[in-house]
Amino acid sequence: MSSLDKYLYKAPFKLSFLHPKYIGTWLMVLLLIICAYTPVKMRDWFAQRLTKLVFKIAKKPVHIIDCNLKVCFKNMSKDERTELIYKNIEMFLLSVLGQAELAFRSKKHIMSRFNVQGLEHLKKITDAGEQAIFVASHTWGLEYAGTYFMCGNVPIVTFINPHKNPIYNWLSVKQRTRFCDSVYVREGGIRVMLKGMKEGKHLFFLPDQDHGADKCEFAPFFDTQKASLPILNRLCKASKGHIVPLHIAYDINYHRFNLTIEPAFDCTGAEGCKESEALFLNHLLEDLIMRDLTQYMWILRILKTRPLGEECIYKKK
Repeated sequence: MSSLDKYLYKAPFKLSFLHPKYIGTWLMVLLLIICAYTPVKMRDWFAQRLTKLVFKIAKKPVHIIDCNLKVCFKNMSKDERTELIYKNIEMFLLSVLGQAELAFRSKKHIMSRFNVQGLEHLKKITDAGEQAIFVASHTWGLEYAGTYFMCGNVPIVTFINPHKNPIYNWLSVKQRTRFCDSVYVREGGIRVMLKGMKEGKHLFFLPDQDHGADKCEFAPFFDTQKASLPILNRLCKASKGHIVPLHIAYDINYHRFNLTIEPAFDCTGAEGCKESEALFLNHLLEDLIMRDLTQYMWILRILKTRPLGEECIYKKK
């Protein structure tokens, strides 16, 4: 038994999940399963009509999105932010209402949901028997991107942030382990990443996650400062992996996800010190986000950790 097995995350079905207090959760799961088998054009029509209601009632998420946009884009007007928030919620609904596809539909159906560019860049890496470190931002279609690779027999080191709701945990683990053998909690960190890559798996690295001031370094990020975890250079050196920027966005006109795999590059520009690597990561993250601002998960508290002396940006005044 490996010492890293303690970081394996398992969420087996339990009879306690059938307690009446979870009736609302099960109704939501049922809705998602129905949506998974609903024709995509009809589902997207429903998602767009639902956007106005969610925009009105989701006060806390709207507040978090607005706070992020205020500090990242100081010249963006209130009307521009409102329009972007509305489109962002629309993209959330377009993605989440179809997400049960990943847990219940066939491989053939899942693979049909993508337009893919740049597969030749990944093939070049795999043909050489090497691994990719996919660098991606938290877009609403990120779950689809990971499942696409696993459906295509591209092994991935998979992590999870446990949900407070045990039923959503169970469903999330069911989805992520359909086409792979295990999923890890993020506390496993770099050791789990390196172990997986030594086993021939590829890695998703998400530089927008906030791991706290003790582990991160601050660097410019749009019109503010963001704490980033400077471990990409160490990962590349230890695993001899290749950095591959990855972007996924939902195309409402074609009702499919556009997945772009870019040419691999090394860590040049991220070497020397942690501060320079944090700057490198933040610039890379900016580039990925700016491809379509409406696709990014602005609902995340990506700026929770602030430089010394700055107060939390998410407090309501």
